[in-house]
Amino acid sequence: METGTIIALLALLVAIANSLMTGRKDTRTDAAALAEIKAGMNTANSGISDIRVDLRQLREDVKDHGERISNLEARIETLERK
Repeated sequence: METGTIIALLALLVAIANSLMTGRKDTRTDAAALAEIKAGMNTANSGISDIRVDLRQLREDVKDHGERISNLEARIETLERK
C-alpha cells in the first residue's frame, strides 16, 4: 500500500472513532437532560396532588361553614320571634 492510502485509512478510522465518541456523549447528555425533565415532572405532579387534596379540604370547609351559617340564621330567626 502506498503511504497516502495508509494515511487516508487512518484518518478515516480516526473520523469514525470521533463520530462514535461524539454520539455517545450526545446520548449521555440527552439521557441526563431527560432525567432532569422527569424529575421536574415528578415534582410538579406531587405539587398538583397536594393542591387537589387542599382543594377538597377547602370544599368541605366551605360546605361546613355554609351549614353553620344556616343554623345560626335559624337560631337568630327563632330568637327574633320570641
